[in-house]
Amino acid sequence: MNVAELLAGLQAQHDEVIARAAELRGQTEHLTAALAETEARLADLDTARKVIAEVAPAGAEPGPPETGTAYQAIVGPAVSVSRWC
Repeated sequence: MNVAELLAGLQAQHDEVIARAAELRGQTEHLTAALAETEARLADLDTARKVIAEVAPAGAEPGPPETGTAYQAIVGPAVSVSRWC
């Protein structure tokens, strides 16, 4: 093996490692964004749970589900506001 072949092999390995590092950076950015979204959703759910716990009387049994109106039957079920926040 001559020096030129050795240098070419090292350059090829270098290029592969650079590509892998870029791929891992992209995955890290994606996972960081997904983690932030998940933690925000978790905070929203925790807040909703605390608010409901404060509003609901202690030890109260949940009431019967509300019956749908004609409007709900045509349009569809109501969508939770917290889902969009």
